[in-house]
Formats: sequence, C-alpha cells, structure tokens
Amino acid sequence: MADARASSGEESRRVAEQARPETWEGRGFLRDLFLGRLSLDLIHPFPIRTRDRPEFTRFMEELRAFLRERVDPVAIDRAGEYPPEVLDGLRRLGAFGMKIPREYGGLGFTVSEYCRAMELVGSHDGSVTAVLSAHQSIGVPQPLKLFGTLEQKTKYLPRCAAGAISAFALTEPGVGSDPASLATTAEARGDHFVLNGEKL
Repeated sequence: MADARASSGEESRRVAEQARPETWEGRGFLRDLFLGRLSLDLIHPFPIRTRDRPEFTRFMEELRAFLRERVDPVAIDRAGEYPPEVLDGLRRLGAFGMKIPREYGGLGFTVSEYCRAMELVGSHDGSVTAVLSAHQSIGVPQPLKLFGTLEQKTKYLPRCAAGAISAFALTEPGVGSDPASLATTAEARGDHFVLNGEKL
C-alpha cells in the first residue's frame, strides 16, 4: 500500500512538472517578493480598471438583485443546506459557469470579473460563496480546463456550466486537507471502482 502511494505521488509530481512552463516569460510580484525583491513597479501605479463589459454589468445587476431578494443567509445557516430555489436561481443566472469558457456554455468571465462577482456573493452569504467557489476551483471545471482533453471538456464543461455541482472529496482523518498526503485509493475492477479509505 505504501509503495502504491509513493508511486502515485511520484506520478502526480511528474505530471505537475510536465505542465510547468519551461521558461518564465514574465515577472511576478509574489515571486520577486519570495526572492527578496520588492518590485513596486509591478504594482504602482495601480492598474486602472477599464470599462466593464455589458454582459458582466448585466450579470452583476441580476446577481445583486437575486442575492437581495432570494438568498436568506440566516435560513441557510440554520438549515445547514442550500434551498433548491437558491441553487436553481444560481443555475439560471449562469453562476456555476462564471469561469467556464463561452464555447462550453459558460459565461467566460476573466479572473478579475470572477473575483468581483465572488466578492459580491461573499458580502451577502459565505455559504453560497463556498458552493460557487469550490465547484469552480477545486471541483471539475478548473482542472478540466487546465488538463482535460477536448473530449472531456466537451462532455463535462457544459454540464458544470449548467449547474451540475462538482467537488473534490479532499479532507481525510489524520491528513487534514493536504492533497499530497491523501491515502484513499480507487482500484479499477472491471467496469467499476472500489474505493479504499475514509473521508471527512
């Protein structure tokens, strides 16, 4: 079992290293800061935001109204679950597809636009923020966008954009939320898998 985990970890590192760019073309504020260089020219003068795209402005107006009129943070916290009408409303808005490209049924927002939308959601309800951000960050869409085949993207991204909620079963006893230390395995057995391990 330990050997299988070690080889799985080595394989994961190999895949990650292959995805890394061979040469770094740009500069990064945090990278320079880590190397002991405070590169103020990268942040000053602070970039001026350009005019918002009409489709983003429309989405933000609809999202703001939806949150105000339909999302009751106290009720969600009290019940410990998302009301179906809240999830359905987020689906109608396209909120589960903010980061998914338009060609796959998403809204195709930029990182800046996505962050601004999530700031708005977070200012109203942390629980709704969690379901939207987990779905689009550690759920299926982001890894699929970065590493998926065209066939996988075509099959799954439209479902995710339409609101099929995805997630990553991360946390394990004794490991916490450290993906490099996960012990749960999935063994292929013909046309199905056997899961071995425990999740929290």
